[in-house]
Amino acid sequence: MKFIRLALGAFVVVMMAGATCQTPYPPPIPIEPNDTENCPAACEKLRELGCPEGQPLEDGTTCEKFCTDTQQSGHPLNPTCVMGMSSCTELPGCTNPR
Repeated sequence: MKFIRLALGAFVVVMMAGATCQTPYPPPIPIEPNDTENCPAACEKLRELGCPEGQPLEDGTTCEKFCTDTQQSGHPLNPTCVMGMSSCTELPGCTNPR
């Protein structure tokens, strides 16, 4: 009986310690405002290359609006890099540089 109390007590302590642990989210990556201005040219490049990312979303949101809104929300799409692509296969290297 003493073992069960000890095991239950240890379980409660472990659960309480885990319940108070908080994982902070990293702050958004600052986006260069001048880079956001390149969204229209980047979308045009995507369409020129035939990349599906250059087409409107299912809800009708244009590539340009999606790019601008995403950049302004702190999620870099790196339109300057996209403008220099020569193939759709290069897109992951621009949008996921890490």
